Amino acid sequence: MTDLKRLKTTPLHVRGIRATTYPVNDDAIMVEGVLRDERLIPTLSLVKGGMAPPGVVHDITIRLLIRGAAMVIEDLEVEITHVPREVCRETLAALKPLIGQRIAPGFSEYVKKTFGGASGCAHQNALLLAMASAAVQGFWVRRAGNKDMTIDEARSRMDPRLLINTCRVWREDGPLIKELLAALQEESGAS
Repeated sequence: MTDLKRLKTTPLHVRGIRATTYPVNDDAIMVEGVLRDERLIPTLSLVKGGMAPPGVVHDITIRLLIRGAAMVIEDLEVEITHVPREVCRETLAALKPLIGQRIAPGFSEYVKKTFGGASGCAHQNALLLAMASAAVQGFWVRRAGNKDMTIDEARSRMDPRLLINTCRVWREDGPLIKELLAALQEESGAS
C-alpha cells in the first residue's frame, strides 16, 4: 500500500468549494455556494497557444432561497466573477429551471440530467451537488438550533426521506434510521 501523504509535493491546482447557510426566517434558509479554481503553475493554452499564467480560473457563486421542510427552491442567483472565457457567462441563466424544484431524493440525478453536458456548466453542477447536501444540513441546523422548540416539534418538522440511503450511517436497513423512524412513529402515535 502506498503512503499517499508522502507523494505530496508542490501543488498544481486547487479547487475550493464552500457552502454557507443563512437563516431567512423560521421556514426558509439561503444557501450560498462558492467554487473557486486556481491554477498554480503556468500551463499551455490549447486554444490560443503559448503559456497561460497561474491564477484564478473559475470563481462562481450560486445562492439558493429554500423554503420549508419540502426544501423547495424558491429563487436563485448565479454570480460569475471569473471564468477562463467570456462565453462561459452564457450559463448565467441556465439554472432558472431549478426554481420550484425540491432538494429531495433524485435531486442529484435531476441536476446531472438537466444541466449536464452541453446544456450547462460542469463547475456549476459540481457546486450545486455540494450545495444540496449542505442545504439539508443547514436546514436541520436552523430547525434544531431553535431553543424554543422541543425535540418532538423538531422531529415532526423533518422529512426522514431526506436522510434515507444518503450514506452508510443513514442506510434504510441501518440502526440509526430505524431509531429515528421509531421515534417519529412513537411521537405520531402519542399525538
